[in-house]
Amino acid sequence: MKRNLCFNIIRKIAIAFVCCLSLSSFAQTNPWELIRHQPATNAFHITENGNMLIADFLFEKNGGIYISIDKGLQWKKTGAADYNYNIFLEGNDYIFAGGDGTHIARSADDGVNWEILSYASAVEDVLGENTEYAVCYAMTFHNDKLFVGDFSGGGIVYSEDNGETWNKTDIASITFTVEGKEMVENFYNLVSFNGELYAYGVYFVFKYLPESNSWEVVRNDSNFMAVSALYQGKLCTGRSVMNDGDNIPFIVTFDENGEWGELPRPANTVDNNIRAMYATGEHLFVGMQMTGLYYTDNAGEDWYDLNDGIPYYTGTYFTPMKFQSDDEYIYLAAYEPPFATTQNSGVYRLSKKDLPTYDGINYITDSESAIFNGNSLIFNEMIEHIIISDINGRTLSIELSGNSVNVENLTNGIYIYSAIANGKKITGKFVK
Repeated sequence: MKRNLCFNIIRKIAIAFVCCLSLSSFAQTNPWELIRHQPATNAFHITENGNMLIADFLFEKNGGIYISIDKGLQWKKTGAADYNYNIFLEGNDYIFAGGDGTHIARSADDGVNWEILSYASAVEDVLGENTEYAVCYAMTFHNDKLFVGDFSGGGIVYSEDNGETWNKTDIASITFTVEGKEMVENFYNLVSFNGELYAYGVYFVFKYLPESNSWEVVRNDSNFMAVSALYQGKLCTGRSVMNDGDNIPFIVTFDENGEWGELPRPANTVDNNIRAMYATGEHLFVGMQMTGLYYTDNAGEDWYDLNDGIPYYTGTYFTPMKFQSDDEYIYLAAYEPPFATTQNSGVYRLSKKDLPTYDGINYITDSESAIFNGNSLIFNEMIEHIIISDINGRTLSIELSGNSVNVENLTNGIYIYSAIANGKKITGKFVK
C-alpha cells in the first residue's frame, strides 16, 4: 500500500504544479464562494436528482464519499469504504465511483448507500499480486457496457451487468515498447463519442474495435489527454500535464466526420495544463493549473477569466478538479493535498448571472423551446437540424419530422439537444 500511496502522491504533485505568479491582472468581476470545505477534494458529482457527492484523497483512507441532499447546505459522510475515489459516473440507474485497488463503489439510491465491487478478476492475470496498486481514473458507458481504464497496467475492462462481473479487452493491442522495455498503456480518459469508444492514455489515443475486442492507435501524441467535454458537436480534450508553449494545441477537437482540430487559447497565455473541462449549452469551461479558470461562449474566439474568489497562489498545490452545473450555478471542485495548512480545498460555486456574458447569452431553456411528453420532443418552431447526445457525449440517431423529434427508443437517462430553427440555435436538455 505504501507504493500505491507514494505513486499517487507523486502523481498529484507532479501534475498539480502551481505557478508563483500573482493573478492580480485578471478582471475581478466573477465572485466564487466556497460552499463546502472538504480536505483533499478529489472528485465531485451532481446526480440527476440533484444530490451532491464529494470524494476525498486522504492518505490514511479514512474519508470516503460525502453527500448533500440540499444543494450543499448540509453534508453527511456515507458508509462507503474509502478507496480514494477519482471519478463518478451515472447511468443504468446506478452511480459508480472509481477508486484504487480495482475497487468500484456502486449506489442504487442516488448516492445515499454504497456497495463495493471489484474488477480484479479481469486484471489479476496481468497484475498478479499487484492489483492493490491498480487505479481507476477512466470510466464510461458504451453500448450499454461499463468500461474501466486502469492506470497501473491493468488495461481496459468492461462489465455487461453494471459491475457484477468483468471481462478484459485485448491487452496486446495497448502494449508498446519504451527504451527496450515492454509496458501497457496507462489510461486517464475513456469517451464514447459518435458511436465509437476512445481511450486516452499517457502516450496514445486508441479506438475500440468491438469485432476483435481490441484497440487501434489513432494518435501517438496524447501526452496526458485526461479531460474532455462534448462542445458544439465536437469532442474537446485537454492535456493535464505541465507543457507550456503556444506551439502546443490548447484544446484538441475531434468532430463527427473524424477530423481533428483545435480551439484557440486565451490571449497572453502559454499554459496548457488543463485539469478540469466542462461544457453546458454554448459555454465551455476550463480550469488550468497555473493561470486559473476561463470560459468561452464562441468556441475560443473570446475567453473570459473567472478567477475572483479562487485562491490560486496559496503556497500549496491548489488544483481545479471538476466543473458541474445546475440551473442557477456553476460549481468547481478544487483539490489541495491533505498536508495543506490552508482550507481552500472543497466545492465552490458561481452564479450564472455573474458570468460576464450573461446578458448576451442566446440560450433558450427547455420550457421555452420544447415540450417533452415521454416519447417525443416537440418544439415551438420548425426544426431544420438537431443533434441529441447522452451525458457521455454519444450522438444518438433520431427521427426528425417538422417540429417533433421521436425519442421513444431512447433508454432512460439525461439527454442534451442542440437544434437549429429559423437560423437560431436552441440548446437544452430533457430527462427520459
